[in-house]
Amino acid sequence: MMAKIVKGNSFRNCVNYVTRASKDNPDGTPSDEWKLIASSDILAAADREEIIRTFEDNRSLRPEIKKPVGHYSLDFHANDKDKIDDKTMVEIADKYMEAMGITDTPYIIVRHFDKEHPHCHIVFSRINDHAEMISDRNDFARNRKVCIDLTKEYGLYIANDKSHTNTQRLKGTEKIRYEIFNAVNAAWHDSGIHTFEQFEAKLKASGVSVEYKYRRGTKEIQGLSFIRKGKRFPASKIDRRFSFGNIKAHLAKNKPLHPQSSWMYADGSIVPFYSYKGVKLSASQIRDYTSGKTIRIDGCNGEYPNVFVKFNPHGLKPELFSSNPDAPAQSQGYSNFGLYGGTSQSPTEDGPCTVSGGESETWPEFRRRHPDMPIKQALAAFRAKKRGKNLNGGFSMGGLH
Repeated sequence: MMAKIVKGNSFRNCVNYVTRASKDNPDGTPSDEWKLIASSDILAAADREEIIRTFEDNRSLRPEIKKPVGHYSLDFHANDKDKIDDKTMVEIADKYMEAMGITDTPYIIVRHFDKEHPHCHIVFSRINDHAEMISDRNDFARNRKVCIDLTKEYGLYIANDKSHTNTQRLKGTEKIRYEIFNAVNAAWHDSGIHTFEQFEAKLKASGVSVEYKYRRGTKEIQGLSFIRKGKRFPASKIDRRFSFGNIKAHLAKNKPLHPQSSWMYADGSIVPFYSYKGVKLSASQIRDYTSGKTIRIDGCNGEYPNVFVKFNPHGLKPELFSSNPDAPAQSQGYSNFGLYGGTSQSPTEDGPCTVSGGESETWPEFRRRHPDMPIKQALAAFRAKKRGKNLNGGFSMGGLH
């Protein structure tokens, strides 16, 4: 057993990744490549938006934290596939989290079935329910010890992970090869890197340069090699993950979000969504939405089968409408075309909430109003308030993925 540690800034991107949002079936139902096998502070029947919102509640406790997303993957050797059922995987994951100090915070454990070896992903808020940061001090060293202890406790096979190799004991070319691996691996796990220029700069700072291989007679990149101390290694000799194509695809996932919105990238482009209330969007709908146009979605599950969605560049989020906001007779602005008597709504918000404190109240504000309420009870009340549909039947866009 071994674990990989990643820290990030987007719960949406992370949840979409572990729940394979890009591989949803045509009817909007999830693929069979994953399964939610455990969670805390999150309903088992929650959809992606509900899970993301729960994590965002904790983020609001410490908005200054740049990387509130914890994402650990637990990988077991293929030899252990008959030993690792869902129950055992959850049991091991629970012990792993406790040993790593991941407590009193929302989390999900998602098992994947797309590889031969058993593995799962733990996504959690690094900001716990008490507004405290979960410590990452010496987390890589602690991770190694915890993995070894659990491997021995459950009689599992321990894999040879290059990142755990002590390079001080190596010599010559082999030592350099592992030094390159560690440098490239560190750049790979840096979620702030999303271009090859940034990737190369990170490697250069570690004493590693990149050399590209081009298709003969063209400028089309076919592959790459890494160079350190005069020694050159093709990417495949370092790790098969680090091919040009794999790095390019991986960096695209790291594109930074706007600091004030999870629906817009930092460069001003719009984050796409792929399905809503059981309806999978077509490529042209996705293209139109991300270009700023209004799209119509028909056949939605729930009370409103037909809705219009358009990104609001002023509010930095998408909004829902019962009629086309771009129609000539209705061109007076967003506020005139909502589903509730002329009030537009965001796909990430629920209907009006009658609970005291106002529907825009944040978790810290709610907590200050209820200082004597136990933390778990306070969180449950706050989340129920935020999910106003559970209290007064309000309209929700929680199915947007």
